[in-house]
Amino acid sequence: MNDSYTEINDFHSPSKEELSALAGSLERGEPTPAPKARGKWRELTLDKRPASLRLTVALLVSFAFAFTFTLFGPYELYIQSERYLTFPFSDFALPMALVALGVFALLFAILSLLRGKLYNYAVSVVFAVTITGYIQRNFLNIDHGALDGHAIEWTKFALQGVLNFVFWCLMLAAVLALLYFSRKGWTNTVRALSAFLIVVQTVALVSMFITDPPKKKPDDVISSDADIYNVTTGNNVIFFLLDRFDNVYADAVMDSNPQWEEDLKGFTYYHNFTGSYTRTMPSVTYLLTGVKCDYLIPYNDYFKEAWSSSKFLVDIRDAGYKRRIYTDQSYAVGDPGNLLGLADNFIENKQTTNRGKMLRYMLSLSAYVYSPELFKPYFVVYTGDLASVSTAERDDLSVYKVNDPAFWNGYRDDGITVEDGAGMFTFYHLSGPHEPYLLDENGYKMDKSYEIKDLYRQTTGDMNMIFAYIAELKEKGLYDNTTIIISADHGRTGTMTALNDVRCLALFIKPAGADGTQPMKISQKQICQDNLRASIISYFGLDASAYGRTIESIGEDEDVTRYFYMQGSDEERRHRDVEIVTYEIKGDANKFENWKEVGRDPIRYPYYDAH
Repeated sequence: MNDSYTEINDFHSPSKEELSALAGSLERGEPTPAPKARGKWRELTLDKRPASLRLTVALLVSFAFAFTFTLFGPYELYIQSERYLTFPFSDFALPMALVALGVFALLFAILSLLRGKLYNYAVSVVFAVTITGYIQRNFLNIDHGALDGHAIEWTKFALQGVLNFVFWCLMLAAVLALLYFSRKGWTNTVRALSAFLIVVQTVALVSMFITDPPKKKPDDVISSDADIYNVTTGNNVIFFLLDRFDNVYADAVMDSNPQWEEDLKGFTYYHNFTGSYTRTMPSVTYLLTGVKCDYLIPYNDYFKEAWSSSKFLVDIRDAGYKRRIYTDQSYAVGDPGNLLGLADNFIENKQTTNRGKMLRYMLSLSAYVYSPELFKPYFVVYTGDLASVSTAERDDLSVYKVNDPAFWNGYRDDGITVEDGAGMFTFYHLSGPHEPYLLDENGYKMDKSYEIKDLYRQTTGDMNMIFAYIAELKEKGLYDNTTIIISADHGRTGTMTALNDVRCLALFIKPAGADGTQPMKISQKQICQDNLRASIISYFGLDASAYGRTIESIGEDEDVTRYFYMQGSDEERRHRDVEIVTYEIKGDANKFENWKEVGRDPIRYPYYDAH
């Protein structure tokens, strides 16, 4: 028997007794009796098609579904998003393939057990979801940007979401209509398009592996959280970096917390302080190295060049001071080996992968790109979540991740530990005003939020915990010989072609030896991150002349020309890294009329463009 089966095959054939009873009912003028439940069930499941035909269709549909959503999708996402991932492809490839195999086997088993109309409807749904998901991924997705924690305003896409969902419903209706009007056409279409998806995506996957193969990730050095709350008996410089801590946010939380004036005694608030770039990469790296990023070389090459050529940590090390850098590996360091020998907490140790977390997050990302627009909010995965997949092999160590609730909970549990030493530079990278917001105003974990009110709660919580840290320094007699810096890598962000407002950072400094009884000062010095780097060198008593002018050497009313480099988008704002827009700042940086665009240069190797 071939594929040309008649539609009678799907119907129940009545017995002689049923025909006789039906004829008697008609002669007596009685209404036609409804089929019995067993007859209805048999009508749904009766199937005279050859098993080979049903199994072939079920196999192709099941494989296309599993291959698209649980193999090709995650593999493609890994290759395209490798810059944000800390786990190697070798840890990911086989477990993901086994998941795909399991999904295929389960789905194939279920479809193979079905018959008749139940089989037809089930195959139709699986096929419609697969083909529509493929269309969604390749042609219909709205670019919401990299999932780096920034809030996505889903309400802005409500209309597109509804229209998109209608399209999904129409695709399912089209498959069911084809089933109704032509069983043979339905069978041939399902088989052909399922096979087509498998072949096309296989070719695409092979091509990706040839043109852009996964890079071997070093796993013999980790950015550990070792000795994270340690302070020396000598000259300490402690830098609390709150990501995206714009002075607009600082002013707002200070207005809401007037009691902070007491906590900030001895500090100077520099209110006319500018950063370098608009995003974490390359702001943190530039802040700690002074090596400019022109996006003319791949990002990993930039990280390697910046950390290897900069003398900042080398000079501190060679002067006999310790260095501990607790920051985000993907956005600031790249290969952890770049800081081996430069930062004491970057140590030789095997990095392992939590495979359960890894699979869960990668499958969520796959669902995010293939699902209808209305369902995408349920599958968002933050790049910080992906960083939590990597762990240290030693039980007494963890890989440092930017996680404010975990950082402050650990501080509550352990407190400051004092160790002998000439001094130390400690750099803490925290989320601060950067979403998602996980910290409440008291420094405890709260439910994830993207609301602006929780931006201020998290920032307030970080500041309150910093004040608790400072209070302990005082209790242990370490406050006077410790310089404390509270600042940011960059200010407010947004995907735009040009700036529409100023970008000034918060900067609070309490130098070692400052009188802690004096009220907080506010300075309008025209300074930037280059001056801050020079000042840090000077706080260790080292010659800062090679680093430019220190903050302290600049006069309060002195005019200084500063520069700022913005990562500009295209006109449609679909791609975040298209060109570097250079601004020259003369005068008060808090006044936008003092910002002048002086150049635009194309970005050759973008970092943030989402795929």
